Amino acid sequence: MKDQEMALLIGEFETTIDAKHRLAVNSSFREQIDPEEDGSNFILVLGPDRHLWLYPDESYRRLLASLKRSPLPDRRTRRIDLLFAMARLVKPDKQGRIVLPEKSMERAVISSEVTLTGVFDHIEIWPRAEWERHVEESLPTYGEVLYDASDHLGASGGPTEP
Repeated sequence: MKDQEMALLIGEFETTIDAKHRLAVNSSFREQIDPEEDGSNFILVLGPDRHLWLYPDESYRRLLASLKRSPLPDRRTRRIDLLFAMARLVKPDKQGRIVLPEKSMERAVISSEVTLTGVFDHIEIWPRAEWERHVEESLPTYGEVLYDASDHLGASGGPTEP
């Protein structure tokens, strides 16, 4: 690994999960991931909102290393076991498909129609209808969030309020 930078994953893509629980990771996402830096496999975890999160495996290892360096409050330390127990290594086939474990799909209430979203260092797998509902509910405050993020990150040349 050259400089420990993580993949920047952006975009949203609708897709389906087939009867064998195979999910094609969109080619746009695959192009955003450097196999040398980020790894060629994925770690699948259940996110805090009960959607599936898909991390490039090396990015996940770096995330865990940073977690190990920063102390967690006791209440979080007790549940860290779930972060490891429910994580799964998934390897893409030649077509870029991964197999989602049935138990992971059940816990996330995922069926065949999903939306994949890039969220900085990971891909989130949402039930399609739930993603659309989330977008519609979030759009009214999207501008505020964008400006707050811009201010927080000290972005120069970013969006400015009218």
